[in-house]
Amino acid sequence: MSIVYRVRGDRVAWRTNGDETVLLDVGQSVYFALDRWATALWPYLVAGATADQLSDVLARRAPVGQDRAAADVRSFLADLEAADLVEHV
Repeated sequence: MSIVYRVRGDRVAWRTNGDETVLLDVGQSVYFALDRWATALWPYLVAGATADQLSDVLARRAPVGQDRAAADVRSFLADLEAADLVEHV
C-alpha cells in the first residue's frame, strides 16, 4: 500500500501566483517558496497523492525522465516532511 501525502491544512497557508507558490508555516511563521515544478505538484498534495502519482505528473510536465522525476519527488516530499508541512493519510 502506498503512502498518501497531503498538505497539513492546519499548519500551512499558501498563495500561488503564476509559476510560484509561497507557503507559510503558520505555527513557526516561516516562509517557503516553491518553484514552477513544485507549484505544479502542489494542488495534488492539497488533495492527497502518492509519490508515484506525483512522479507521473512531474514526468509528464517537466523535461525529465521518470527516474529523475521520482528522485526529485522523493527529495521534495522529504523536505516537506522535515518541515512538518505534509501528513500521511
